[in-house]
Amino acid sequence: MFFKKKPVEEPVWRDFREKSYEELEKEVDAAYGEEVRKRNIKIAVVVAILLFLFHDIAGFWVRFGVPRIPKKTEEVIDIVSDPVEEELYEDENPLIKYITLEDKDEVEIRKQSSISISGRVVAKNYLFWGNYLPGGKRMFQSTALFDLGLAWGQLSNKDILKNYTFYSAKDTQARSLYPTLRLGVRRPPLPWPYVRTHMMHLNIVPANARIMSALIYLFKYQPVKLDGYLVDVKDENGHWRCSGMSKFNTNPNARSNASEIMYVTRVQVGKRVYE
Repeated sequence: MFFKKKPVEEPVWRDFREKSYEELEKEVDAAYGEEVRKRNIKIAVVVAILLFLFHDIAGFWVRFGVPRIPKKTEEVIDIVSDPVEEELYEDENPLIKYITLEDKDEVEIRKQSSISISGRVVAKNYLFWGNYLPGGKRMFQSTALFDLGLAWGQLSNKDILKNYTFYSAKDTQARSLYPTLRLGVRRPPLPWPYVRTHMMHLNIVPANARIMSALIYLFKYQPVKLDGYLVDVKDENGHWRCSGMSKFNTNPNARSNASEIMYVTRVQVGKRVYE
């Protein structure tokens, strides 16, 4: 009825000099395969952990990282002329119920004026990491997803721009553009008052994912034209975060840092148009 368990023969140790080439090759292949399997398991675990921790960032690139098909235009971008701003008629509804592109939150936006601005890209900033950390989400960061620094007029000349460095800073309190002279440049080619009045830092509220995608792929010194509205944005506390040129802005220094909030409905890059 019962069968005795056959004793397992212990492997006899043999020196490698006693083994054939085929035996050695099989042992090396088996050891290499085991190391590859362990490595792949470690990589899979790390990727799974990163996706769990940063799935929102991965979602960001899925939503906006795919290039969109543009329309075509023959219009030439004028990077020398000043921005064109027009007051809105009093009978127009200045309020917009905006749905944020990532979190689908409803945010109230107040239009101040329509604006068309062209210039060279001198700085850009996006993917605000604080939004993806526990407790780090801010309504304004979720609404104005992109910061863009532009220069026009004489400042848009590449030979002049190469003397400056523009830094787009972001923190919980402010998102501003800071111009400095490049290392080794002693005297600015243009007076600082001219520089500060011919650059602008835009906190951009993209009207849709096509516009956001177009902004992401802008590169330094590229001419670009933006159309839309200067706006104010209501934050999670019910307070209005005002554009620099807003009639409701009570900060006397708001204009000096050349920072505006713009709801962008159209982007032109070269002969490509996104809207």
